[in-house]
Amino acid sequence: MTLKEQIEQVIAASGGEFGVALRHVETGEEVMRDADSCYVLASVFKVPVLVEAFHQLHEGRVTLDERLTLHTADKNLPSGVLTFFEEGLRPSLRDLLTLMIIISDNTATDMVMKRLGKESINARMRALGLEEINVSMTVRDIFESVLPSADPTQDLAKLDLEEHQAGPRKDSLAYKLAAPNNVGTPRAMTNLMQRIFEGTIPDRAAGDGALGILLLQQLNERLPRYLPAGVRVAHKTGTLSGVRNDSGIIYARADSHVIVTVFTRWDDQAVWNDPQARWRQTVAIDSAIGEIGRLAYEAYR
Repeated sequence: MTLKEQIEQVIAASGGEFGVALRHVETGEEVMRDADSCYVLASVFKVPVLVEAFHQLHEGRVTLDERLTLHTADKNLPSGVLTFFEEGLRPSLRDLLTLMIIISDNTATDMVMKRLGKESINARMRALGLEEINVSMTVRDIFESVLPSADPTQDLAKLDLEEHQAGPRKDSLAYKLAAPNNVGTPRAMTNLMQRIFEGTIPDRAAGDGALGILLLQQLNERLPRYLPAGVRVAHKTGTLSGVRNDSGIIYARADSHVIVTVFTRWDDQAVWNDPQARWRQTVAIDSAIGEIGRLAYEAYR
């Protein structure tokens, strides 16, 4: 059975809709499945933000050591920890980029986007020829689109209840499969990851800086899920209701690297009022992404 056939088998059993773009760096071999269709990026959009930050670092427009002050108005709902910290904290840009990637901190993300200029991220993707990747919404924009309230100071248990009662808001902008939502194709995200790995965004120092952060990822229940201990993966996950993504580079050997982007969506409305069924479906999607990561690793280790 070919690698693509194995991946198709995993997807068929998952209950979800998958787009996959897999590329072995050293040989150029590819497995593409619905790789040119548009998917919601969720927090994978933070990779283009990271890329823009390192471009502006290269251009001398920002420094990693500069410090940004946390204000209450900057805070977002979790994921992340900064929303629970006191106003006046002054993390460095390096700190914020690290938090944005390795625990997907939403407050850090919007602080970085404000510093870089939101419009510059899309402009960078266009300059890189990655027109399929669109990043127009901040995290706050996304939450205001899908939640009853995006106020980070509210009672989170009450918000959870209100969100459940409202149901998934699939008619909101955050689920649109086109700009101005944050969207992209699996192939385009794999291309971006390859440029990071090869050190052309814009140079080797920037690539190494971005990889160094991506390799610290703490959310490892998807692509790395079934990999042997010690296998490194530089990656970024993304999550919304009915959306679970991962994109990254699997270090199969010192001389063998596989870039894998898996974007997914499924009908969470069908299980919205059944917590057990909803959890089982979520685990099934994560497990399928993990199986794809394992298959990629086994094929090229």
